[in-house]
Amino acid sequence: MESFSWQTPEYHHKVKNSDWYWTVGIIAGALIITAIIFGNVLFGLVLAIGTFTLTMFAAKKPNTISVDVTEKGVRVEKTLYPYSTLESFGLEEEHHHGPRLFLKSKKVVMPLIMVPVRTHDLDGLRILLSKHLKEEMFEQSLMQTLFERLGF
Repeated sequence: MESFSWQTPEYHHKVKNSDWYWTVGIIAGALIITAIIFGNVLFGLVLAIGTFTLTMFAAKKPNTISVDVTEKGVRVEKTLYPYSTLESFGLEEEHHHGPRLFLKSKKVVMPLIMVPVRTHDLDGLRILLSKHLKEEMFEQSLMQTLFERLGF
């Protein structure tokens, strides 16, 4: 029985300097003040909570996760994604942060799962996944590209 296992950070962490936090704070402050001026205090409160959450998440270092690809499915930490719940997969080998595995789920809530790959046998991984799923090319969405440029 063939399987692949590796450990990886759950996402690529980009260290943010104080200028990044000042920029976020100034933009958020301007939006909150604008919302209050227009009489939408609730929206201003939502913006304040969102900004606080965003900055806390941006400062957090990623956890190291375990990934196992077996004949049963793909396990990321404690969550198993059986092949029966997945539609297709894609391997992006030429990403500037390293190879990434995309899993397209049949579930509406979480349609695309991205996992950084830390194995050197990408061809073997592709062969194992091809036994259970069809391979598909995935384009990074405009929002994902924007978030990467902003340092998320």
